[in-house]
Amino acid sequence: MEEGAFGRAAQERAAAEAEAEIGRLCERLAEGLAMGLDEGREMVGGAMAEFLVDFFETVRAKGSRPGVRGMVALPMLVHGAEAGDPAPARPLAVVHLLWWAAARYLDDLTDAPGAPSAGNTAVAKRVLTALAVGGQLPARLVADLPVPDAVRCGLADEVSRAWLDAVDGQLRDLTDRPSAATPASVLRAYAGKTGAPYAMAAASAARLAGAGADRAGGWRAFGRRLGVLRQLVNDQRDLASGRHEDLANGTATYLLAHLLSALPAARRREALALHAGARHSACARAELTAWMLDDDVLDGYAASVAPLVGHAHDLLGLLGGDPAFVRGLHDLVDETAAHLPGPRLAVA
Repeated sequence: MEEGAFGRAAQERAAAEAEAEIGRLCERLAEGLAMGLDEGREMVGGAMAEFLVDFFETVRAKGSRPGVRGMVALPMLVHGAEAGDPAPARPLAVVHLLWWAAARYLDDLTDAPGAPSAGNTAVAKRVLTALAVGGQLPARLVADLPVPDAVRCGLADEVSRAWLDAVDGQLRDLTDRPSAATPASVLRAYAGKTGAPYAMAAASAARLAGAGADRAGGWRAFGRRLGVLRQLVNDQRDLASGRHEDLANGTATYLLAHLLSALPAARRREALALHAGARHSACARAELTAWMLDDDVLDGYAASVAPLVGHAHDLLGLLGGDPAFVRGLHDLVDETAAHLPGPRLAVA
């Protein structure tokens, strides 16, 4: 995409500016003065500042910078598509990052095998801080925006909707056992736990630009689809990196559900036994990973994912808007999909 229409370099600058804004926010939080807080809130403010610093250190350590760029770019591109200017959506990019700072910690806490009890003082402090960072800071940021009351109410609705949808998806993820999981049930969980915040970012940007309920709903659907694709990429990276955190956590991923759905009964029981053993055995994790990354399995997986990518592009075609920014959103979908396996080309 042309640099003048918020291309890659502009997105990188916007991500750096969003991080810098959160850095300034951390300084004010540490003094107990940010976002209308009365003096004397140094305890909660300092805890939130430390929490956010840790989040960005983790992002850098895990090489997740491209993900941060995408989180920032989405609301700004949607606002550009609606109004021709991405800049007014920068506060929503900050909201998106705050949401993920909280959600990443809570997700890691619930997934970790042998996770410490919430009765542990250190863990309890981090849980409370995560709730403040992801729930209350975004609410205060939205309340401080110089926008009409109707727009502010719409933005607050999007933040609340995202939390409820994401918790619903996370609960599905926690309770969907591999033996009962299907590709459809896993995608439904993904649409909540990862799709919801992207839906929030896209729909909020549209509302900020003055879009009506129908267009905001269309952008919400697009953001949800993009979030699902990003979750699929996260799953793939977990396997490719050798971390195998999903297998160690016993998570029913989409790729696992796809594999299980394609196996005959005896092989399926064998795969489920490997999955059970993978929580404690590196050998079981390695063997099951080999099953999941088999060429034929990945071909079928790629064929099942292709319609999800196509649907995201179709939604953009229906929504329309400023062509330069819509093209940037198509690029964002393609950039995400490029990390997923593609079908092998037949060789004559």
